[in-house]
Amino acid sequence: MTAVFTATLIARHSDKAVSVDGEKKTDGAAIIQWAYADRDHQKWNLEATTGGYYIVRAVHSGKPMSVDSEKIDNGTPVIQWPLGNRPNQEWKLVQKDDGYFALEARHSGKVLSILSEDRTDGGKLVQWTDENKHHQQFRLG
Repeated sequence: MTAVFTATLIARHSDKAVSVDGEKKTDGAAIIQWAYADRDHQKWNLEATTGGYYIVRAVHSGKPMSVDSEKIDNGTPVIQWPLGNRPNQEWKLVQKDDGYFALEARHSGKVLSILSEDRTDGGKLVQWTDENKHHQQFRLG
């Protein structure tokens, strides 16, 4: 796979960047939101797979954004994990309005969401049924 493009993902409701917690490179590090600081743990390489899906790989670690343990439940954490060519590591950009997108997980059909609509630094990212709310929408920067 080759990088199609590198982008930041900015949450619509909070204007914060999707980030790897603490700039960690470890397997299982949480994906959170944090004020944008132009750091590599807030930048993502989007690599096309099939069917309009992408691997969304953290620039600083090279590890993809993954739904923990391939679970399909609402509220399952999103983490970074080594590439395993699994559907819980593939995301589709679903167009919303005003230039925003939802990121839909291939394995579950659920979207990347900020838990409890949190607006603070450190708000956790999870998968959740798409409710077309602003805490489930992101712009590419």
